Amino acid sequence: MIRQCMIFLATLLSVGAPAQPSIQLVQREKKEGNRAALLAQETKKAEVPNGSKSAKYSNSLTPTWSVNQEKQHLKYRQVPNTWAWDLLKRDLDDNSKGGSTTPIRFGAFPVPKYELLGKESFKGIGAAGNLSGIAYDGKTIVYAHFYAKKNAINKPFIGDKPDEVFFTIVVLTDFVDAVNFTHVSVHMISRNNPDYIAGGFFKTKKDEIDFTAFITASRDEFAIVNMRLFNLKYGRTILIAPQKDGSLRSMQLTSPILSAMEIKNYIDKILKEQDVNKFFTNKENI
Repeated sequence: MIRQCMIFLATLLSVGAPAQPSIQLVQREKKEGNRAALLAQETKKAEVPNGSKSAKYSNSLTPTWSVNQEKQHLKYRQVPNTWAWDLLKRDLDDNSKGGSTTPIRFGAFPVPKYELLGKESFKGIGAAGNLSGIAYDGKTIVYAHFYAKKNAINKPFIGDKPDEVFFTIVVLTDFVDAVNFTHVSVHMISRNNPDYIAGGFFKTKKDEIDFTAFITASRDEFAIVNMRLFNLKYGRTILIAPQKDGSLRSMQLTSPILSAMEIKNYIDKILKEQDVNKFFTNKENI
């Protein structure tokens, strides 16, 4: 089976606070063996349209991804013999139980088998953050970040890091449900592999901050927060400050490529910066 598809809520990171309740990490499929074992179990090899997987690719978009690879992947989507039927069944079952996502509903599409993209083209994805809240100059800050583990496609860009965080959202809030966590939903989906999508929401007392973000194999990366569009090539960290009048304010921060383990220290660092402090403590904020 594929190692991992979807994460609703991941490990809660505590920032200078007492022990917090853990948040369950929900996966649509368990980690069961490696890719080699998966291939060995297949009883029928997928039919590959228009040439073999070993065909040479041209028109490179990155050192590890090309226009021809993208077109081939799109063809796989139309050929049932390349589909991962077990994943489709699992997604249909989960959706029938109400296990979909917000703010965009998770649709059960058939997807090509991940291994058709090559050895170690998918190694896993993740989502984490501090969802219980950080006390900050009389305010409360919550955040979430989303990452893809090092694989054959993103490897040239992340050096010796074990994974790559492509989106971090930091939100000023006046509402935290520390028992049932109804104030937040966080998920990440790999069904578009080798492209990855994250999404979720943070609620305040009177509003809701909805977001979705993605990164592609060709290194296109964008986020949408309450219909404001962010090109993440110009900064992967988005700060959001809801206002008393019902409007919103945003700030986009640039940073080097970070791993998931580096995010906590990064958040601690930026919250001490003068412009970020001014942004979050403005008298017009909630």
